[in-house]
Parts: sequence; C-alpha cells; structure tokens
Amino acid sequence: MHKTTRLALMTMLAFSLASCASVKEMAARATGEDVQSSAAPGEAKAVPPPVIAEFGDIPIPRELTRQDDQSFIYEAPGTVIGVMVYTGHRVDPNSINGFFREQMPAQGWRFINAYKDENIDLYYLKDNRSCQISVKSGMIETKVIIKVGPSSSGG
Repeated sequence: MHKTTRLALMTMLAFSLASCASVKEMAARATGEDVQSSAAPGEAKAVPPPVIAEFGDIPIPRELTRQDDQSFIYEAPGTVIGVMVYTGHRVDPNSINGFFREQMPAQGWRFINAYKDENIDLYYLKDNRSCQISVKSGMIETKVIIKVGPSSSGG
C-alpha cells in the first residue's frame, strides 16, 4: 500500500474514532447519563435510549438515523414543535412499535390510541403537547416520522 493511501486511511480512522466518542458524549448529555460512570465489573448497566435533544422527552431507537433534510423544529417562548424523520435499514417495524409503546410512557407520555395497517401510527399526549409517531415499512428501509405539536385537550 502506498504511504499516502496508508496515511489517509489512518487519518480517517482517527477522525472516525474521535467522532464516535463525541456522539456518545452528546447522546449521554441528552439523556442525562454520566459519561464517566460505568457498571461494576460483571454487572450489566442499563443504558437508556437517546432522546430527541430538541424535545428532551421523546426516545429514539438506536438503530435509527435522523434525516435532517426532512426534519424541522419550530421554537418560540414556551413551546417547541416540529417533525423529525428517522430511517433504519432492515429494522423491524414491530420492534419499533414495541420500543415506543414501552419508552414513551416511561418519559411521561400518555398513550391515546394506535392504528395499524401497512403502517403503524401511535398517538400520545403529555401536558399541552401531542405526539404522533408513524412507522412506515419499506422493502429495505423503515421510516419513522415523529410529529410534535400543541394539544388543546392537555395531558
């Protein structure tokens, strides 16, 4: 292998490792997890799922990737609303459904109802906000659309 190619590969590897560490730190900060703490030897530590930083109380499965070009947030004093789009390759829609049904109540969201046909739609309320989670399965990619807006009925 040429020296230049080897140097380029080593540099890319170093940047990749550095960015992984900073992503882990960002996810830990978003969930309130202590980055320095670790479980005792032989003891498994439950790691909470990351949450959408802009909302702070909507968990996201780790196998999904945010699509910034399809997402938006609107923020005004006292409110944050928006649409967040996530995708995952070869992710089972039923496992995503199970994840949200377990994790949303743990974040204080109250389950309202669900619709399931070729897609899955989940509806939640919390305080003065509503949340709709749509899970759309494709042949290769699963798309999750999370819409958060105001609710007149309260939580």
